[in-house]
Amino acid sequence: MGSINVAKVERHVRTTLQQGVILVIEDGSLPRAVMGLKISDFWWSDDKALMDAFTYVAPEARKTRAFRMMVNEAKKMASQAGLPLLMANFGPVDEDRKSKLFKRLGRQLGTTIITGDTSKFLWK
Repeated sequence: MGSINVAKVERHVRTTLQQGVILVIEDGSLPRAVMGLKISDFWWSDDKALMDAFTYVAPEARKTRAFRMMVNEAKKMASQAGLPLLMANFGPVDEDRKSKLFKRLGRQLGTTIITGDTSKFLWK
């Protein structure tokens, strides 16, 4: 969604790596899926959670166990830290399929909406 600012993406990935962890699933030497995680708090509370900073699974890996493997590792890390794992399904691509998948992983928390002129912001 929206335009890509490569420098901003690089800063976000670098910060996630410095303050958290990035899980990578490879096929041979090629990365096929990545998940960035870091411990964060909420704007209204000092309580912490292990939160996904980003998750991407390449189209050719979406019917594999790559995503599930990353989620299982993230759950294990959160459990070891004594924290909840918070993951978000944000984006307009395959909403029904992604929402169904996320509902199987844990408890649904809220919903996301966008209004106004989205013609230049959304991919669809």
